[in-house]
Amino acid sequence: MRPLRVVGVRVVPNDGERRTEWVYDVTVEPYHNFISHGLVLHNTVSIAKAGIVATLNARASILAAANPAFGRYLRYRTIAENIDLPATILSRFDLIFVITDVPNAEEDRKLAAHVVGLHSGDYEVAFKGVISPQLLRKYVAYARKYVHPRLTEEAKRKIIEFYTEMRSKSENPNSPITITPRQLEALIRLAEAHAKMALSSVVTERDAEAAIELMMYFLQSVGLDVETEAIDIDIVMTGKPMSQREKLVKLMEILRELEERSRDGLVRVSELMDEATSQGLDKEFVERALDHLRREGEIYEPKAGYIKRT
Repeated sequence: MRPLRVVGVRVVPNDGERRTEWVYDVTVEPYHNFISHGLVLHNTVSIAKAGIVATLNARASILAAANPAFGRYLRYRTIAENIDLPATILSRFDLIFVITDVPNAEEDRKLAAHVVGLHSGDYEVAFKGVISPQLLRKYVAYARKYVHPRLTEEAKRKIIEFYTEMRSKSENPNSPITITPRQLEALIRLAEAHAKMALSSVVTERDAEAAIELMMYFLQSVGLDVETEAIDIDIVMTGKPMSQREKLVKLMEILRELEERSRDGLVRVSELMDEATSQGLDKEFVERALDHLRREGEIYEPKAGYIKRT
């Protein structure tokens, strides 16, 4: 096998004796599964359309936006629960920013003045000092082609110190994991990108500090366990913080014990709820956990009102 390169595209008229009623294209719609399984995980795009089956390389940065699953972002839920994407995809992003609509008199006044100004034709005032799209495209193209910064010793030391300090917070077995090697690689990429923005050939300590500042903002806004108020990177990496995992393990243990006591191995949901609440698990958590376990295929409902482990 050898790779083939498309050097040109020719438009074929749909007429004459070979005319067909339907004409298909080979475009790939960026739907959910396509984004997750191909582009994000493997940097490839797979197409199977109009008799063409191929896997194409797609080495590119990904800037994604998502609406919350419940219409509004709920602060007491994790990022994985708010966004309908699996944790395996969320964990691939170097940074995740949560943008919420929070009423603020000063900011609302600025936004209203900006929008009204645009509608009244004050374009020069509204876009004063903004880089033109043409110049920005040239700037980015130049930086990508010619600027390849390398880490200085100061930048290396700064990143290593931050990483080891964050990891030291997780040395206690009962403490959540605050950062992983995946975030370390993200720090290096962010520091290099910050240097590249300045068209610098080296990554300085200031670039490393800017990357650390971005990473900390990301961790404190998305990776914060709402129950313990501690940074837990497993919220992004697995979708569940350490505090919820322990509760989930306890719930499954209760379900196992009830199954062993049951004659047919089936457990009434109301009985499980009563037993779980008597052992300190709140009712709302149990309901959410059972829904999650059903979706994950860990439990199933053989008949109405009863559940069983798979």
